[in-house]
Amino acid sequence: MTGAPYDPRAVANKLLDIAEILGGGAMPITPLALQKLLFFVHARFLKATNGTPAVKGAFEAWQYGPVHPSVYKAFHAYGRDPIVGRATATNVITGEQKSLDLPNDPTLQKIIGQVLISFGSLPASALVNLSHQRGGAWDIIWRKLQRGDVITRQIPDSVTLSNGCSMFVVSPDNGSSESTNEEDFPPELRVGKMGRS
Repeated sequence: MTGAPYDPRAVANKLLDIAEILGGGAMPITPLALQKLLFFVHARFLKATNGTPAVKGAFEAWQYGPVHPSVYKAFHAYGRDPIVGRATATNVITGEQKSLDLPNDPTLQKIIGQVLISFGSLPASALVNLSHQRGGAWDIIWRKLQRGDVITRQIPDSVTLSNGCSMFVVSPDNGSSESTNEEDFPPELRVGKMGRS
């Protein structure tokens, strides 16, 4: 049973942790790349769970593709540099910073791994191009914004599910070589094996 949707900052932290393991430090992720990878994870999760969102809140159509505002706020200080830290939560009463609980969801973890294997080594500019694909979720909302047909930048999950998934989702029965079985992942990527140092 999934506990989704999750705090988007926690999902971003989990994605960064898995990227470190998969890439052995050779898969640096900038804030711009993180946003696109997180959107791809969200799109695949919507498809895999028949419409359950991976993250709380909504992605928005910004100039360089889908952006989740809370993840932007958590990581924008890195600018164009690779992210080396993790997002934290702030106690609104004391102002104290605390680490976020990472989701322990096998479906989410598998999808993060698939997205990173497929797209994690691409430069941010290539990820932007993927997220801008004509007819995709970002493109539909961005064009409506440009015409003045909508007043919000939010990309509804229904639009992502119906128009934004096909380029990011690989069906397990289409002959893809991508792993969909948790046992196929290295032991350190399996649910319950991920630890924060």
